[in-house]
Amino acid sequence: MKRPACLIIIGIGVVLLVAGVVFVVPWFTKMFDEMEQISEQHYQYIHALEGAAREPLTEAQEELLSLLLEDIDGTDTSEGQNDLEAVLSSEFYLAYLKDRDGEDYADYPAYIAAMPTASMKTVALSRVKAILGSDKEDEELEIWTNYYFKLREWGTTVEDPISNTGELQELQETYLIEPLMVGDSEISGMHTKIVQIGMSSIFMIEDNNVFKNVWRERLEADGEQEGLLRCAIASPGEFGLMRSFFADMRAFQEWILRLPEPEEETEEPSE
Repeated sequence: MKRPACLIIIGIGVVLLVAGVVFVVPWFTKMFDEMEQISEQHYQYIHALEGAAREPLTEAQEELLSLLLEDIDGTDTSEGQNDLEAVLSSEFYLAYLKDRDGEDYADYPAYIAAMPTASMKTVALSRVKAILGSDKEDEELEIWTNYYFKLREWGTTVEDPISNTGELQELQETYLIEPLMVGDSEISGMHTKIVQIGMSSIFMIEDNNVFKNVWRERLEADGEQEGLLRCAIASPGEFGLMRSFFADMRAFQEWILRLPEPEEETEEPSE
């Protein structure tokens, strides 16, 4: 190889090496810093969410529970847990929902059909901000909030979201990346969004497990009917949202009680 050509190739290599040190290394450093920050925010968020989910019923809520349990005694539940919605359609529980949401619902199925309600959208927005930070534009936060609900619903259909990356990526593309690109075709700060999309998606699905675990414990401790009523009183918005992801109350109840499949132990190679 002629000397000038060799020097050109060496020069290009040096440029690429310098570019890697100047641009790539800081990029990875920033990305890992962001991952640590998101992980810490998520830890605090989940800790607070689980604490709220485990809050015992107040005295007023216990009184409401007693009224609903009396309604159960006068309701035919021989057909199964779907009839529990007739109890949740009582004037006592609907008044409870109106006091919290400020909305009138004809019955409990109407409440389910309205999901996500305005109050649940407000709750979801606060959760999105807790995960991503509040330094986002309103339009971007709205896209993330809509994606949050899609992700929560999808999370009830899979045992392990990480093992279903194809479906997860399709959700991300349809409900998050494409809408974000409409507002910003270049997606400025793409490295930040890559980290947020990947990590935050898994974090958001964990909301399902926080409530599912608490609810399963209540059903096991108090019986299925009283346990379900306690869940519906303690977290009416979250309970109604999750119920809306299922065909009926029985399917929802089965999901709550379904234990995660145990991980398969890998056999150690024999010596």
